[in-house]
Amino acid sequence: MRPLRLFALFVGGMVVQWWWTTHFALAGVAPQVLLVLTVIIAAALGPVRGMFFGFGWGLFLDVMSAHLFGGNALALTVAAYGAGMVRRQLDVRDLAPQCMVVFFMTWAYFLLIGVLGAMFIKSFEWVGWPSFLADPFYNCLVAAVAYPFWGSYLETRG
Repeated sequence: MRPLRLFALFVGGMVVQWWWTTHFALAGVAPQVLLVLTVIIAAALGPVRGMFFGFGWGLFLDVMSAHLFGGNALALTVAAYGAGMVRRQLDVRDLAPQCMVVFFMTWAYFLLIGVLGAMFIKSFEWVGWPSFLADPFYNCLVAAVAYPFWGSYLETRG
């Protein structure tokens, strides 16, 4: 039953990301739901499982916008590794550390995508100031809603 639920989380995360960015983006700003879920999984289950989910979700994001194919997969994998390593120093089960990790991982994710763009397609892939400034807060709100449910579920079943 557990693999089926993890598969449902994997597919559900992709559906929610697509649905939210397509229908509920405010002035082009939408939360990075898959980044938040990757951090939640890495915080609850460790970096290896988080990297597995992050890589799969990153490939989904890369297929949705194929101008820098592989960039999102690498960035989400690195974010999962970072979140999984941070859980050894911080208790990321509480809301404040969880939001702090999501907040800084959002900026690191955006900057890594930009640097990868500069390296491989010769232009810095800039998300824009509205997304760069608003998405970390938006992602913290998503984490505050998602982590109490999914984080506690994953920790008890992990």
